Amino acid sequence: MNNRGNRTGRAAVGGMTAMVIASMLVLSGCGGDAGAPAGPSKDQPNAGEQTTKPGAPAVDTSPVTLKVFFGTGFEDKDIQNLIADPVKKKFPYISIKTYRPGQGTSIQELIAAGDTPDIVFTWNGDLGLFKELGLLEDMSGLSLKHGIDINRFEPVVLDAIRSMSNNKELAALPFAVNFNALYYNKDIFDKFGVAYPKDGLTWEELIPMAEKLSRIEDGTTYRGLDPENINRMSMPLSLTMVDAKTNKASVNNEGWKSVFELAKRIWSIPNNKPGTLNATGRTQFMNDKNVAMLPVQNILNLGLEAAAAKGLNWDMAQYPSYKNSPNVYGHVDTHIFSVTKPSKYKDQAMQVLSVITSDEVQLLSTRTTARLSPLKNTELKKQLGADMAFLKGKHLEAIFKSTPAPAPTFSLYEFQARAIVQKTFQSYFDGTDLNTTLRDAEMQVNQMLEASVRK
Repeated sequence: MNNRGNRTGRAAVGGMTAMVIASMLVLSGCGGDAGAPAGPSKDQPNAGEQTTKPGAPAVDTSPVTLKVFFGTGFEDKDIQNLIADPVKKKFPYISIKTYRPGQGTSIQELIAAGDTPDIVFTWNGDLGLFKELGLLEDMSGLSLKHGIDINRFEPVVLDAIRSMSNNKELAALPFAVNFNALYYNKDIFDKFGVAYPKDGLTWEELIPMAEKLSRIEDGTTYRGLDPENINRMSMPLSLTMVDAKTNKASVNNEGWKSVFELAKRIWSIPNNKPGTLNATGRTQFMNDKNVAMLPVQNILNLGLEAAAAKGLNWDMAQYPSYKNSPNVYGHVDTHIFSVTKPSKYKDQAMQVLSVITSDEVQLLSTRTTARLSPLKNTELKKQLGADMAFLKGKHLEAIFKSTPAPAPTFSLYEFQARAIVQKTFQSYFDGTDLNTTLRDAEMQVNQMLEASVRK
């Protein structure tokens, strides 16, 4: 998908909200004194014992540290508040060790070093990569064993996970669902006397606005519109770069042609070209404050609060649509946790997932980090960002005016194809004929696929 390595202090939960959440946590077994010792209580087995509660699976309660690999954005404080702390309260014998992609800590390097994680956190579009590495298996049996009711989740979200398997296996559980929105800098609009964007606009309607806002003023280059990258722009059309059924390139077609043409049209606006094509404009929008409009994923919990504290005067509108796909902000894009196939602690790992997919933690996540829950509970979704003070008065309603299209089925090699296609877009932007560019992209992707299959 996009540059997922970029993905993912909240306002304190106060007053009545704090009491409500605390009460729910206690009732669910996730509550308790945060400063209490981690030893056994009358409701918890001693270390080394097997759980014997009626209906509960027998799980070794010896102290264990589970290794969790976060392949996409998840801030340390959210890991602590939404995972480590709630898990420790209910299962005090489980600790969490965090890994992130980096030098020596890529998922491939961890596996090679014999340090394979017990749990991986990623998004549905990258499941093929983890499957190729032999980390995935059907978690349906484990979910049933640990009393996780799959029917609580939105079916379209589960379908996005199951689509990567011919047998429709459930290789992960969803934790949050992404959305796209149009974020805009009100000060830039005010500076140049342009009306703020409204809900329901198409990409074609945004371009004239971007032309008015892309200019140099007092030595500062203001960019009117940054759509992030071509992959983000392809999502409402549910396009892939590799056909999952044939494992052949799927780039030289009308869908990708329309995305390439639109992206070039936007980035060709005078003064609107970014330093590097396909690079995210979030830094310029949030830190430099020189991007007027940023149609992108949920960044409410990815630096926007800090940017607002430093003077970013922002609001949001509905994500722009393609004319033939109105009110669609992308395909289903869900952040997911998977218990790895090689893990020696699958039961304990599933206990972790049972906590973080609970109503209580999902409510906490929704209210304090503005992540959309994958649960069917519509009342829970209404609590989005309720305890984040900087969101007060913002047009959050825009998020719910669009819906996602069903996620496409991703090939195991989709991840590898992205860099190739983005690189060929650069040649198109630099003047290569579009048909030639798409044929070249198709050829390069197929060459990669042939080489990958031979390995």
